[in-house]
Amino acid sequence: MSQLLLIRHAQASFLAADYDNLSEKGLQQSTLLGHYLAEQGHQFNHAYVGTLRRQQQTYQKVKEAFLERGLSFPEATILPELNEYKGMDVMGEVRQELMDHHENFKVWFKEMDENPTHKTKMKLVVTFLNMWATETLGFDLPKDVQTYNDFKNTAHLGLQKVMMGNEKGKSIAAFSSGGCIAAMLGKIVGTTDNGKSMGFNLVMRNTAINEVLFSGNRLSLKTFNTLPHLAEDMITTM
Repeated sequence: MSQLLLIRHAQASFLAADYDNLSEKGLQQSTLLGHYLAEQGHQFNHAYVGTLRRQQQTYQKVKEAFLERGLSFPEATILPELNEYKGMDVMGEVRQELMDHHENFKVWFKEMDENPTHKTKMKLVVTFLNMWATETLGFDLPKDVQTYNDFKNTAHLGLQKVMMGNEKGKSIAAFSSGGCIAAMLGKIVGTTDNGKSMGFNLVMRNTAINEVLFSGNRLSLKTFNTLPHLAEDMITTM
């Protein structure tokens, strides 16, 4: 039996011009995660990370925490399949269609243009992601944009690649994003309901640990969305 820790990246720069960088709190979260894993005696055989900066910065801070303690940490294998969905890009592509079909989106986009707030952005994002995942937008997506099912299949391929060759007695860390991990968890718990998989994503906290045990093709989710390394005031979701 092998152990896989699926780790969501630390807090990124939400509402900033460039989201794909860790915030100051995110850097602290990553360091605390690294020290916790080291203190718990984790000795990883392999590490995997996507190509996004927030994922790689989280991995790097965890690795630094191990090295500071004189402990080794594996060099990461880069897997693009661990990257996050392109849902926000899709929302931008279909902005006009959303406003044409749904009055609430017209209101929220206007608010974001004139006076952007975290509350309005969350309503906009959460509603869109649920509709995108469950194919309830009320109109067809352009052919050249990512569907949730395409993304989900890519995430499942990433899970397969992480497990490949590591089925017996290995300890693995994979640094990814909430949506990708959630799609993997859907596969692990055996659901084909995209709404449930997206639900995992919408509650996933920054630097959350999701522990999976596997042997061959048998997978079992042991823990979900845990943060034993963070105090209450350090917990974030974006």
